[in-house]
Amino acid sequence: MTKILLVFISLLFFHSGSVLSQNNNASDPEWSGSLSGEGLYQSGNTRKFYVHGKGSITRADRYLETILTGSYGYGENRGRKDDNEMIASFTADLFYKNRWSPFILQYINYSFAKGIDLRSQSGGGVKYVPVQNEDHKTSISLALIYDYEKLADKPGNFDQENLRFSLRVRTKQNIIKDRLMFNLTAFYQPVVNNFSRSNFRVETGLTAPLIKGFSLLANYLYTFEDVVSVGRMRADNKLTFGLIVNFGK
Repeated sequence: MTKILLVFISLLFFHSGSVLSQNNNASDPEWSGSLSGEGLYQSGNTRKFYVHGKGSITRADRYLETILTGSYGYGENRGRKDDNEMIASFTADLFYKNRWSPFILQYINYSFAKGIDLRSQSGGGVKYVPVQNEDHKTSISLALIYDYEKLADKPGNFDQENLRFSLRVRTKQNIIKDRLMFNLTAFYQPVVNNFSRSNFRVETGLTAPLIKGFSLLANYLYTFEDVVSVGRMRADNKLTFGLIVNFGK
């Protein structure tokens, strides 16, 4: 699956270069990105800590926007590892400035807590932007994805291969002008022929800028998996606090 991701990235730069060479009036591509670090520590009757780091880089030219994201989380409870997760994702959005735009995606995930050795999601769809105001931007996207899941410890069934719909709602709200921002990204991913088998992911957060490029961050994450390894819980909740650094445009 890593090879698939590398192929997507290669196609991205080949396509972008072709578009720019054919448009003399096209501006140079813009680059932007972010780095964040979050964590939570509790001591006393329960001794637990969790740390999470995330980075993303965005390349946008006249027609194509691509985003590469990676994250890593690690946690311990009473001195024993109880969480270890790695995520990598890649999206390419064509005509991203329009209200409607097609896109492709590749997502890879490893989760110790849920006993998922590998989850890979590949596919494409269309995005609709009903609100284009940068202070109150909202988008809705629907994709058809091939979902493969390899479990560390199998339950009664075996490793999964499914076609799923992936409905995503994303919104950014500038609550207090340049003082407090609210972000929400929610995924609903049912199996195409059985909507009772669904994955959910909701990530929401508040950011409060300190100085240019630096913001405080409070983040809440809820995930629910259709199938996990035997003895693991399907739902997880995480509340973390940290700092985010933005650079570029």
